[in-house]
Amino acid sequence: MERKKLIFFASADPREDPRPARTAYHFASVAADAGLEAEVRLAGDAVLVATVEGIPDTALGDELREKIKKGVDAPFLVSL
Repeated sequence: MERKKLIFFASADPREDPRPARTAYHFASVAADAGLEAEVRLAGDAVLVATVEGIPDTALGDELREKIKKGVDAPFLVSL
């Protein structure tokens, strides 16, 4: 059986709504933990997560920062 890669895409500006990027990281992490190949693809304004001021200082922003930190060593690709 051919294995497929799960791609979780986010393009929303994380300063306005960090939820889509946080969700993409979360689902990619869950998929990778289950042994599936996964990737987070950030496009448009979502690439702002790579900047210090790109993530708001809110509870959701803090969750996104945690997901990104865990994603650094996770077995899934993050592409911009």
